[in-house]
Amino acid sequence: MHEWPLIIFTLLTQAAVGATLFSALYACWINHESGVSVGYHMMKPVLVIICLMAAIGLLCSVAHLGYPMNAFNSLRHAATSWLSREIIFTGAFFGAICLIALRTLMTKRVSRTLLALAALLGIADIYCMGEVYRHTQVVTWAHLNTQFTFIGTLITLGACIATLLITLKSKGKVSDGLSFKMVCVAVLLIGISLIGRLLVLPDYLDEIQRLSSNGVVTFPYDAISFFEHSPLLRWSAWITALLGLLVMLFALCLGRQKVIYRQPIMLSFGCMLVILAEVVFRYAFFLIN
Repeated sequence: MHEWPLIIFTLLTQAAVGATLFSALYACWINHESGVSVGYHMMKPVLVIICLMAAIGLLCSVAHLGYPMNAFNSLRHAATSWLSREIIFTGAFFGAICLIALRTLMTKRVSRTLLALAALLGIADIYCMGEVYRHTQVVTWAHLNTQFTFIGTLITLGACIATLLITLKSKGKVSDGLSFKMVCVAVLLIGISLIGRLLVLPDYLDEIQRLSSNGVVTFPYDAISFFEHSPLLRWSAWITALLGLLVMLFALCLGRQKVIYRQPIMLSFGCMLVILAEVVFRYAFFLIN
């Protein structure tokens, strides 16, 4: 397994974009209810962590290319190459979020508009990333399931990071109603993400089965063979993800308006299960050799 740089790059980039998206939404609510000062103090550490995730992801991407100049060479084909577009949008997102973090530290104000624009850049980046893998000779990647997986990971990781770093840190800083709303939104979007991926899964499995029956093999990797020999890995990821969602739902039902006071451990545990599931999903995605 030599794809760890790609696993780290894709996961951290999607996590950074997702966290930016949720930060923009939560900053809007917090600034409106508790003021820009509270919003700044709550968002400052999150923005720093987002920058670190994006930076580490970018370094792993360059490491995978083998030679830094390869990234610049790839930029020459932006009109025809999804890889070139991915590199451009990855760099644009990284630059934007770093500048926004710097501006936030200097002005002590969080701009939800700028965060939303950075999130849009990031979403475009993740879309290009998905298209890079869809337009390959690896048949287990060349399906709409890849886009659903990448966008779904963006949502689930963003929701979990926002819950751990923003919502659970909001005790005494925002109203119980707002903290409850933030948890509800996170749980709802995680659920929608997982359901969306489950809906596309039957067609994906049917396509893999059809290709397997036809004896399709792509060189140098027999991706279908490795896919068929790793069902336990994929289903364990699904079970872990759904269990994490159920734990968060249970915490929400038990804690209700005071969920972050009454069930912080259960909420955190549910988030960690979902994050673990995404790591296993991505490992299984790249398990082609």
